[in-house]
Amino acid sequence: MKRAKRDRVLRCLYAELESGDFDVREFAMFQLVLMLRRANDGPSSSDIIDEVEHLSRDQMRLRLSHGDQAQITAHLLRVVSRQAGSRATAFWALGEVAPDIAFAPVISVIGEQGKPFNDETAYQACRALRRWLESDSLDSDELKVLKDDDRLSSCLKRWSRSSDIRLAKCASAIIGLARERSN
Repeated sequence: MKRAKRDRVLRCLYAELESGDFDVREFAMFQLVLMLRRANDGPSSSDIIDEVEHLSRDQMRLRLSHGDQAQITAHLLRVVSRQAGSRATAFWALGEVAPDIAFAPVISVIGEQGKPFNDETAYQACRALRRWLESDSLDSDELKVLKDDDRLSSCLKRWSRSSDIRLAKCASAIIGLARERSN
């Protein structure tokens, strides 16, 4: 795919992420998830069905580079900062970005903004962190940041005591994985 066309496809998705229309933003994030899964894991048969139904021809042809994923991360983090109603979906999408790209910025955002997250947003943020921790692709410095960031630790501890069982289990698992991996 020619550079101009691929840039146009991504610019269109980024513009949709900035949309004031909730449904437009959410669908753009769904499309990005499908594209990120292809970039990081290769498509499964169920993803191929989803791609055909939900991605344009140009979106299906586009292969996301690490640079593209870094830009996607930045745009999704802006959604987290600016669109409270779409935070959970943004974290869900961030969970599909390669860990070496999104882990540190997501930890920073959770530490800075995590206190007022609702249960679903907190769960999706934890889900992304857990996915990356379980991938075994994080280096010791990244794991140290996870363990040593007091603001993040505070959020995880509070979430591990949540009445939302999914959130409490996921946050507890992250705390345990962080301890296990940093030893």
